[in-house]
Amino acid sequence: MVAVRQLGLKLLGDMRMTVHPEARTSVSGLIPPDLLLIATKAYDTAAAVDECKAAVSTYTRVLTLQNGLGNLEVLRRWKAEKAFGGTTTMGATMKAPGVVSLSGLGRTIIGSDMDPRGAREIALAFRKSGLPTSVERNIQGEIWAKASVNACINPMSAILKVPNGKLLESIYIRRLMLGTSRECEAVASACRVRLPCRSLFLRVVAVARDTSRNISSMLRDVQLGRRTEIDYINGAFCALGKGKGVPTPLNRALAAMVEALGTSAALQKG
Repeated sequence: MVAVRQLGLKLLGDMRMTVHPEARTSVSGLIPPDLLLIATKAYDTAAAVDECKAAVSTYTRVLTLQNGLGNLEVLRRWKAEKAFGGTTTMGATMKAPGVVSLSGLGRTIIGSDMDPRGAREIALAFRKSGLPTSVERNIQGEIWAKASVNACINPMSAILKVPNGKLLESIYIRRLMLGTSRECEAVASACRVRLPCRSLFLRVVAVARDTSRNISSMLRDVQLGRRTEIDYINGAFCALGKGKGVPTPLNRALAAMVEALGTSAALQKG
């Protein structure tokens, strides 16, 4: 925060520039924004909403670009038709305080089944800033598809401690990802969510290939001893599957192994 205030935010990679945003740790005294972007870890969404409630107006739109399932539902309970969902494949890594490296701008998708016009206006603003952005009415399908891809890639990379592309080099890991993707598809079908792809596994393979050198956010969290979002990815598919009578043994096993990694790190520190 101090570095950003003093020197600005330096972007490296696909969008090289230095910008000078108003960096703050509190929303106190903030002029109500037109758009509030929630980009916290999924387990902090509710806390972020509570913190921001006093800083917005009735006209403020709220957008989530987070990983996992359940974030849009939290925003809708707060802002209803002013809540927008989204996904992004932008890759970014903080290299130092105030310095962020972009490994790719990726593709950002925004949508709302309640306010399509508002979604188009947000997307236009993003595109004007240089971010490739499209609008999708079936935003729940997009969110679920990304969570499904993450469920197949992120825990595998965290457990094996390898970049995403390495997962494709083993036929055994590919089989595990295929089985996991089929469980996710079954849960989505039971929950009447229409996924935007004919084959989820082919999307998993494509994402792993396109991000072959990337370290997944879950692996990074494990490396840094931070809490992961496993409860909102594989854990969410397990919980939803249980409620619909859909078995999810592979998702449950992956969630348990990632949780064990966190316990191991805590024991080693102790």
